[in-house]
Amino acid sequence: MQGEVIEANLNPVPTQLVHRPGFSSFKTTFPIPYAARWHRDLLIQLTLDPAIDSIEYERTAMGDEDLLNLRLIAAGTAIQVTALRDAEDIPHRPEPSNRVFLRRSVVLMEPRVSDARAVWATRRLTVQVGDRLRILSVVGDWRPHSIFDLVPSVRDRANDPFEIILSLVCRGDLTIDLRDGLRPETCVVKSKRRADLRPTA
Repeated sequence: MQGEVIEANLNPVPTQLVHRPGFSSFKTTFPIPYAARWHRDLLIQLTLDPAIDSIEYERTAMGDEDLLNLRLIAAGTAIQVTALRDAEDIPHRPEPSNRVFLRRSVVLMEPRVSDARAVWATRRLTVQVGDRLRILSVVGDWRPHSIFDLVPSVRDRANDPFEIILSLVCRGDLTIDLRDGLRPETCVVKSKRRADLRPTA
């Protein structure tokens, strides 16, 4: 679908969105302001998407809180993403080929949205150093492993081993592909990027 180019600046935070703390992950440089819960769902999904390398915020000149503009880097290519509530909101003029429009209904598709929320809920879990190193050792061969394959590497009995593994995904140590759902058989591979120690929100 084609649309109108939206004039934007990278990173500055508009004052009307400061009422939220902003979204941070190992793929963001600055907290990304968002006005709606489904915007946060999109940011979570992009963070967990192994094809996306970084996420940046673009401020729009439009005062529409249902609109979220992002600049993504994937395999060295910049992609402009405009997330909007309804298909009717998509402009109908020619648009650069690197702009993608995402509707709210697509972001909230099940089971992806619930699976992504479930994974992201583990982001603040404390992972013992030994468990982290054992898991990274197993995936160090760069071959795909299932989540279930990594469970024996977890010695911490105070926390669920599946949640410990998913917490490492939230930190950027591991990557998973949620397109086929979240199951014990879901494939896990070592992240090709160095995990960032910035806190997530």
